[in-house]
Amino acid sequence: MIELIVSPPAAFIDEHQSIYINGLNRNAKITIRVFVNERGRKFESHAHFFASDGTVYLEKHPSVSGSYIGVVPMGLFTHMHPSPGQRSGIRLVKKDVTSPLEFDLTVYEGFLSKEDFYSETAKHIELAKTTLERWYMARDVERLEIKSGNIRGTLFKPKGDGQFPGIIDMFGSAGGIMEFRAALFSSYGFACLSLAFFSYKDLPNALPSVDMLYFEEAVDWLINEPYVLGHGIGVISVSTGAQTALMMTVISGPKIKACVIINGPPYHTSYGPSRLYKGKEKSSIELNLDNAYMKDDIMFLRNCFPSESPDQYRHALINLEDSVSNFLFVVGEDDQSCPSPEFASIACDHLCNHGKDNWTLLSYPRAGHLIEPPYTPLCKTSFQPNLGYISFYGGHPDEHAAAQEDSWRNILIFFKKHLDKNNMIVQRSPFLEKISVRSKL
Repeated sequence: MIELIVSPPAAFIDEHQSIYINGLNRNAKITIRVFVNERGRKFESHAHFFASDGTVYLEKHPSVSGSYIGVVPMGLFTHMHPSPGQRSGIRLVKKDVTSPLEFDLTVYEGFLSKEDFYSETAKHIELAKTTLERWYMARDVERLEIKSGNIRGTLFKPKGDGQFPGIIDMFGSAGGIMEFRAALFSSYGFACLSLAFFSYKDLPNALPSVDMLYFEEAVDWLINEPYVLGHGIGVISVSTGAQTALMMTVISGPKIKACVIINGPPYHTSYGPSRLYKGKEKSSIELNLDNAYMKDDIMFLRNCFPSESPDQYRHALINLEDSVSNFLFVVGEDDQSCPSPEFASIACDHLCNHGKDNWTLLSYPRAGHLIEPPYTPLCKTSFQPNLGYISFYGGHPDEHAAAQEDSWRNILIFFKKHLDKNNMIVQRSPFLEKISVRSKL
């Protein structure tokens, strides 16, 4: 009897799930396939294994071909790609974080190719099948839609009384709202506001029309909530949202104690809200769109940013020397959306030149633009609905996956160090009976 074991069958998105098959014939060839359908967006991966002793254990047995090669315990998740027939530029994003991502895991006889799964003539012999769950939001977390003054977003916080370290979570030029990272932060004991700022409900449709007053109001709102520790909050953002997050640390002073920047510019650009504050425009940089180019219907934007020495655009640098926040810069060195390594160097050098040592830089070779929680598939291209094109983000699956694991661990440590002064965070995992990596952070 062939047995397929997933341990645990349900876990957080940033946790390992072990996959083990026994009862196979000795030296059997098998294919393991993972498939997920999230709101019609279908992703999959597959790997080929030899069962030399009648077992296959992904923690120690190598994939010999397929979506990845070698011993990569979570490779079926990190190497997922859009299924055939999908619209170009789709991204695996969980919209309803109150429910899990559900993955179908199937073991087939023989080595099957991606095309075989969609062929009417190919032979498909299923040996075992199961469904596993991967969650962003813990069962002891509550989700609250926020409409307060001008503020629009979603708050996630642990249930019950008490005060928790606060974080504002933002993204970049995609618009709308993304809740998956905020839900995961709250599962670690933070009160996290996923803040929308354009193309959402009654908010402006254009990103550059948003005034920094909006973000100042969001900081004041969160830090004054009774369930948030009032000594200071954190902010995290990626891409275009980076300039906003950096500017927030300047205008909000000691209210922001910790700021995480993932692949974004340290200066004001014409495409970004940070250039507006109380209706007045900051000196900004125009992106040179003449340097953008299309290839196979994909837009390459990296060369649109200034390539001169920092002195040529110092007038647009955000005055980080006036901030009392601590900074963590996370960089993908193969970011093809913008020159992130140069951005981070400019920011760190600027702080050093003003006698500041309140920064840490994490730089990852061959990692791309969207560095997200662990085991999220590499998003190499993504459709930008507000811009109307597919943007190329870069990255290589193995190195990008390693960057996501390491950076996420360090982001959690960084926020806990600077925000959790009273050691209020209780690490727990409701899906596991044993102590997990989560409880060791």
